[in-house]
Amino acid sequence: MINLDPVMVTPREQQVLNLLMQGFSNREIGGELSITLRTVKQHLRILFLRAGIREGGKRVKLARYAHKAERAVMTACQGLNPRESQISILVWEGLTNREIGKIVGTSEQVVKNHLRGIFDKLGVWNRLELAMYVASHGGKEAYRDRAPQFLGHAGSICTIPD
Repeated sequence: MINLDPVMVTPREQQVLNLLMQGFSNREIGGELSITLRTVKQHLRILFLRAGIREGGKRVKLARYAHKAERAVMTACQGLNPRESQISILVWEGLTNREIGKIVGTSEQVVKNHLRGIFDKLGVWNRLELAMYVASHGGKEAYRDRAPQFLGHAGSICTIPD
């Protein structure tokens, strides 16, 4: 379980986190805050450690949990087929392309191809923006009725820590 509420965050770390949630890359965060790329990475490392994020899509997980309180009511991702919706949810959960490929029974390259199509359909540029899109549209809860095939490792719907 990741909970940022009790985590002490400095004003600069809060600025880094805010820009991360807006989909900025490390380089863009550094430019906005007039700090080096190395300093940005150090702030993120500290935030990952404090939040208990040790693996997977760390940036996505951190942004998702920081954004959790600001979540909007979901409207289904329009234009995504069931497989694309499934992959979007798994990206939102912070899984890597390789992990997603194992879950959906395909190769890492096929996952990358699906992601390109998803990015085009939703007008997002990267995995972080995709995760923030899914989070702002209600997360996986909105997809339960639409995609019963979102079955994870043990035949249950892929879970996220609450």
